[in-house]
Amino acid sequence: MEVSDILVSQDPAQLEPLGQKRRAAGESVIARLLETIDAEALRARAESLRSGIRCTIKFPTPHETYHNVEVLGGRNYHASLTFADGQQWLARFRLPNHNYPPLKERNFDRRSEFAVYRFLATTSVPAPEAFAMADDDDPTNPVGAGYILLDKVPGKAMEWHEATDAQKDHFFRQLADAYVELERHPFPAVGRLTVFSPTPVADDLPAVGTALFDYEASGKPIPLGPFRTSRQYYEAWIVRQMKLLGDGQLGCSVPADLYLVYRTLLEHLPEHDEAERLYLRHVDSRDANFLVDDAYKITGIIDWELAVIVPARNAFQSPLLMYDLGDIYDDQNLHPSPEEQCFAQILRDAGHDSLATWAAQKVSFGYEQCLDTDPHRWDDIVASFAGWWKAATATDTFDWPAWREEAVKKYGDGGFKDPAAS
Repeated sequence: MEVSDILVSQDPAQLEPLGQKRRAAGESVIARLLETIDAEALRARAESLRSGIRCTIKFPTPHETYHNVEVLGGRNYHASLTFADGQQWLARFRLPNHNYPPLKERNFDRRSEFAVYRFLATTSVPAPEAFAMADDDDPTNPVGAGYILLDKVPGKAMEWHEATDAQKDHFFRQLADAYVELERHPFPAVGRLTVFSPTPVADDLPAVGTALFDYEASGKPIPLGPFRTSRQYYEAWIVRQMKLLGDGQLGCSVPADLYLVYRTLLEHLPEHDEAERLYLRHVDSRDANFLVDDAYKITGIIDWELAVIVPARNAFQSPLLMYDLGDIYDDQNLHPSPEEQCFAQILRDAGHDSLATWAAQKVSFGYEQCLDTDPHRWDDIVASFAGWWKAATATDTFDWPAWREEAVKKYGDGGFKDPAAS
């Protein structure tokens, strides 16, 4: 039985052994990472950054780590450092999962996240301070695995579904302040931030670098960007996806349909605008990436690993935690949720009309979901495309078979043959 079938069935006799296998696999990944880390070298590096103040490091075991959100965050593992004076840091390591990106790409991801923290340190946006980093497979890195050393921010991961109306209102107003602050810092191109030095250096300021990666047939990554406009960025992204589809590197049961989606998106690129304003966007804005104290004060916004510089309409959409997923994936709409509307109104009442407009729409979210969603989750792509189409064309309905018929007439099938028309 396929994993998806087991999950749908909710059969305890099937779910329990599946859960055990998943846990064993997850703990094995963590164990492999820990084998690559020289704890003594990491301790020496941290102490050198604090003028020799002694520290101890806790590496949670694989068993302790699994399902512990304070240790395991998405694709990363965190060890805790405690200094003799009470200051606490985290050492952040990338997990060697089965879908581990190539060395060049994962080193870029880490360096980009480090650069984002460097930039945020110049703003009033609450975020961890980063002190040092190192690449994987760097002969000058005695720790072994690549890492980022950063401040351990106090607070706990926000649980949005448990927040009261008063707590949500307090959160909205603090987030509005962060949006206003980020709007004060435009960037010159679309891409991801990067730096060259592995420690903060005054003249090594974060700069916009690669936006995304293409891949050679051998799997070697090819950096794309930075791009002067979002039109160039999205065109490169779509062309890459079409290339991967053509090469058979995108697993999809309906390749002709996916080709038609990509061709349609390519025809609806943003207008070329050399004057468009570009800003930092937090890509993974789930509630778990907002740390709050008991008074619901935001103590830190974390996990900026894939943050990207994009147009204001993208950067200042409301965070994912406010989205109505039923409206998006069941009803195939991109309507602003009541929480998005409330957040937008707070921005509007404060005199930030443009920010309010961007926070109350998510057309770019639908567009990007069509490109970013795993093709195996075909129903999610169809829902995102339908919602984007209705929002972009200002229509209330979308008929997939009718749209597909017209798209085939316009674009052909690209040489792809689906097993059956969807």
